[in-house]
Amino acid sequence: MGTVERALEIAREGKLKSVSDIIQVLAKEGYEDAYQHLSGHTINRQLRSAMASARVGE
Repeated sequence: MGTVERALEIAREGKLKSVSDIIQVLAKEGYEDAYQHLSGHTINRQLRSAMASARVGE
């Protein structure tokens, strides 16, 4: 699974509160390039939106 794909999966779980948290989880899972993949404005917005939607859906 790709870094961005996994990041979105984690975000949709709704357990984390920030993109930084997602990057830390990905690093622990062996995604060494997580920061580079997730540092862009668009992906940051998508991840924050996915986390917010997951929290609302609880």
